[in-house]
Amino acid sequence: MLGKLIKYDLKYGAKIFILVHAILLAACIFGRFFFLDHLDFGRTDSIVVSSLAIFVSVMLFLYIVVCFCTWLIIAARFYRSLFTGEGYLSWTFPVSGVLHLWAKILSGCIWFFLDCFICAAGIILLVTGSNVRDAYFAIAPEVTEYFGMPPGTFASVFFIYMLVSCICSVISTYFCIAAGQLFPSHRILGALIAYFVYSFISQLLAFAVLAAMRLFPAGAYTDMASGIDAARYTLSIMGVTLIIMVAVSVFQYIVTHIIMKKKVNLL
Repeated sequence: MLGKLIKYDLKYGAKIFILVHAILLAACIFGRFFFLDHLDFGRTDSIVVSSLAIFVSVMLFLYIVVCFCTWLIIAARFYRSLFTGEGYLSWTFPVSGVLHLWAKILSGCIWFFLDCFICAAGIILLVTGSNVRDAYFAIAPEVTEYFGMPPGTFASVFFIYMLVSCICSVISTYFCIAAGQLFPSHRILGALIAYFVYSFISQLLAFAVLAAMRLFPAGAYTDMASGIDAARYTLSIMGVTLIIMVAVSVFQYIVTHIIMKKKVNLL
């Protein structure tokens, strides 16, 4: 039954997901073959720098929009299928609320993982032109010396970090929506309030832990300015924040589990 629920969830928003990611990949192909491949990175005049800056800004904005659309599909599916009129049908299935929750978590993670892999494929497509590779190899030794590891290794570690963050993001989204539906009215507003409260507390906790470990703020400026142990500092920040995210997500899952089991309130 879990597999059927996941399959049913993945059908929701599939057309929108495919459309926005097709647009992203088309933009990457266009940007690669009609812009980046024609750039001379040996030139440092203002025209090249400004045009590259505009291109990067546009692509970054497009990536943000695509990731937001993926998150919106996941959040909308969870809310509409369980806490609106559609929920009356969903809750007639011979499955528990916890199984519904796990189906949504797994389907949400699948969406986010696909999003990450497609976005990564778009970036690889953009940077694999011969002129971009030549420019990269020219600065790779300096970047490796500064960070203490090859840029490709750092990118791989960061990609794994993003995959784990996706799981935490799915659970956090469901926690906020589940907490918002406890309100008798204005449930979306309640979910937004839950999100801002959760964000404030988690960021405060992260700053406190980083400060206690002398990673923030004093250590940041010293290490990054001197270039000493920059990779170790960056990985330490990522490791600590990842542990905090996982711990918070475990707490959020427990609360969401309880809500799904005992506190569901349909419209």
